[in-house]
Amino acid sequence: MKKRFLAMVLAASMVFSLAACGGDSGSAQGGDSSAADSGSEGGSDADAGSGNGAGSDEAGEPVKLVMAFRTSGSIPSEADIDRIEEAVNQITREKINAEIELLIIQNSSYVQQMTLMLSGSEQLDIMGATSPMMASTVGSEQIRDLGELLDTYGQGIKEVLGEDVLSCGRFEGTQYFIPPICDIVLGMGYYTMRKDIVDKYNIDLSQVKTYEDLTEVFQIVHDNEPNMNVVGTNGAGTSPMQYNVAWDKLGNYFGVLDDRGQGELKVVNLFETENYRKYVDTMHEWYTKGFISQDITNATESGAAQMKAGTLFAYCNSNKPGIDTQEAMNTGCEVVGCQVLDSILSTGNNWQWTIPENSVDPVKAMQFLNLLYTDADLLNIIVYGIEGTDYVMHEDGRIGYPEGIDATNVGYSLSPMLWSFGNEFNAHVWETNDPDVWEQTKEWNKTGVKSKAYGFVFNTAPVSNEIAAVQNVYDQYKMSLECGVVDPEETLKEMNEQLYAAGLQAIIDEKQAQLDKWAAENGVN
Repeated sequence: MKKRFLAMVLAASMVFSLAACGGDSGSAQGGDSSAADSGSEGGSDADAGSGNGAGSDEAGEPVKLVMAFRTSGSIPSEADIDRIEEAVNQITREKINAEIELLIIQNSSYVQQMTLMLSGSEQLDIMGATSPMMASTVGSEQIRDLGELLDTYGQGIKEVLGEDVLSCGRFEGTQYFIPPICDIVLGMGYYTMRKDIVDKYNIDLSQVKTYEDLTEVFQIVHDNEPNMNVVGTNGAGTSPMQYNVAWDKLGNYFGVLDDRGQGELKVVNLFETENYRKYVDTMHEWYTKGFISQDITNATESGAAQMKAGTLFAYCNSNKPGIDTQEAMNTGCEVVGCQVLDSILSTGNNWQWTIPENSVDPVKAMQFLNLLYTDADLLNIIVYGIEGTDYVMHEDGRIGYPEGIDATNVGYSLSPMLWSFGNEFNAHVWETNDPDVWEQTKEWNKTGVKSKAYGFVFNTAPVSNEIAAVQNVYDQYKMSLECGVVDPEETLKEMNEQLYAAGLQAIIDEKQAQLDKWAAENGVN
């Protein structure tokens, strides 16, 4: 039985024993998240080539590496993954004398499954880390200092990323993570909608600029499509709040910079801000008007899956060039959308690549990551599959499905997760995107409101116990409050009282102290 299926069985059997794990990329975990001493050892790198057999040599049998990552769609069949692995390995055998096993995991169970693998003895050589995982894996010493590995085997990564982006993968000066090259500016408050319904009721989305405007649109749909849920969450069990952001969360929501990080570098309680109150009031209004499913807190399917099933009109997301194509491939139907908040560039990084401590060959792992960021053929196989089988190339250089194939029956496609793999600018352009979508994205990345704290990384170790306690309180209220089920007037004060009792102020104070130090060292005021 291949590792990818063994790991799923382990996750299913042990998931209920895990503490403080969350699938929401915006939520915080309570584990120890201290960074290793930036001056200590580089020992991970010094040991990288030792004790690992012939793996780091170019001669001999190829080194077998396991690469874990998540998907928001369905997991391809074992047979389809096998053929993709063979195509990948035709490249990696020749270029780095390695073979890759792809461990593809559903987004909803990714954190739990990675927690099990990192704490056990299973081989894991390359992995993506969600925002909640970053601090906890550093603190538990489950991942490696990548500094020397990057310098020696990751020059291609360093060249395409640049120092500014690379710095977002550091904890207290030590490089533990590698961000992907993608849209780094997030268009907040973007709502993806079924185009057929928008057209049916002649809704002009160019005039939709605010929550109030959205309410009018949703009322039209609710009045005319009474059997359809009007608006839902992006992911099952996740709060829409992560896409309705007007602040810099500074790594987690327990102490933020209000006003998109533009004003004073003062860390405040998110749940006492006017922006947060406006958001939860709006969601409660939508819920009481019947726009949101009465059972939203128990939803087991993503917004895209519900839209594909014909039961949902809209869900929230973050905007970027090509977002409608991405979501059309997720939903299987034509979509359009509108954005009601600013585009922002803040400190949060919801996905980065790293090398675990239990990698059998960190040198080969870094060599593979370097290929992922520099080899277009490798990237396109992992994302789109095999040309002629999973996609075809058009005369204009864009790609699409082969005849008789679409999003519902394609054997292999991870296109909705393209942004997370290395350098998305090396990827083929899908036929429904503009041919110059990557140039548009590069320009998009120059826009947006940039937080003064961009590049700051919060070390949660000094307040790990408080974070665990506060997270437990927040989890009790998050879905019902942020999906509109309960009245904020009655609930918000109660939640804040319990958050402070659990240690919220200690987290805010520690975050402020670290931010002040970072600002002084970087000349930010």
